[in-house]
Amino acid sequence: MKLYFLLIATLLFFSCNQRQSTGLLEIKPIDELLAEIPISEFADSISLIQLDNSLLLSSYGSPCFTDSFFVVSVAEGVLKYSYMGEFLMKIGGIGQAPMEYNRNKLMAVDTSNKRIRVYSIPEKVMISYSYDGAFLSRVRYDLPDDTYGYPTMMRILGNKCYFFYPSMSGLSDPYYWVITDTCGQSLEIKQKHGEPVLKRGYACGTYCTSSSDNSLLYYNLFNDTIFRFTEQGVTPAFLWGRGKHRISASTEDVSENMMVFTMFAETKRFLFFEWLDATFKSFSSFGFYDKKKQIFMGTKRLRDDLNTQIDISLRWMFSYFQRGNKDYMIGKIEPYELPEDVLQRENIDPEGNLVMIVIRLKDE
Repeated sequence: MKLYFLLIATLLFFSCNQRQSTGLLEIKPIDELLAEIPISEFADSISLIQLDNSLLLSSYGSPCFTDSFFVVSVAEGVLKYSYMGEFLMKIGGIGQAPMEYNRNKLMAVDTSNKRIRVYSIPEKVMISYSYDGAFLSRVRYDLPDDTYGYPTMMRILGNKCYFFYPSMSGLSDPYYWVITDTCGQSLEIKQKHGEPVLKRGYACGTYCTSSSDNSLLYYNLFNDTIFRFTEQGVTPAFLWGRGKHRISASTEDVSENMMVFTMFAETKRFLFFEWLDATFKSFSSFGFYDKKKQIFMGTKRLRDDLNTQIDISLRWMFSYFQRGNKDYMIGKIEPYELPEDVLQRENIDPEGNLVMIVIRLKDE
């Protein structure tokens, strides 16, 4: 099977609806990956944080971050931790009381208003808490009828809430996204046109990530465009290149030459990507584009040459966050995957919770 990486090439194009030109980056594959990439190519430090054993966690969803703490979503609720991995408190709880939420939930931090917000599915209510965990409000949200499915991602930017719906073959879910204000009133609903027709049910993924310019990036693999969300509106940000590597709504079956992107993130200096082949038979591949040096790299193996001198597993999906105006990538690794000398030096319990990999990115 051919390995694919991402070549970033500047694409200048003219819109028939606009008089001025707009430059977008087009993402295309090439045929070679490096044997390994040292973390120092794009980072200046890496640290390991193990969540303490106050609550033993088999896993957790993507964390949400502030400058002073982060929260994770687990089956038992929303948990708040310090950057030392210390469990601080549980936010709300599972139940039917006004200050509680359903086990099926979405979670986001509203940094503009210093709120932790949990959207309870299927009640369509948003429960808001202070950073200290005090219950503040329970508000019903004016989302469209959920006959066809529920949103799978929620983000908050300024005074707007963004709900993103799945893009899956075999389902007739009609929405891409719904935008509301923080009182739950709908501001914009983006509906789909037509339905995916893959012969076998296939999840092509809906993904959303923050960007270093205080915006959100959204994409799904049935769409040619990666969108940028700001408080002012939605605009195209990047383009997927066309070719045999692309999955489209008209694809009847998938092959190992097709790519499924599992992460796309933009920082001050870099664009990061992670992907699998569409049959999910291969391990993840990781790539980035350095805006300053105008170079690109890709690999199936990252090596920590800044701290532990070990390979960083790509089996745990990476995500992006900002803290104190610095850019970070973050992943997860099982303690038993770390060598004994690292466990002892970092004071990590080999039978304890997952370890967070915190990679501070270069920005100059």
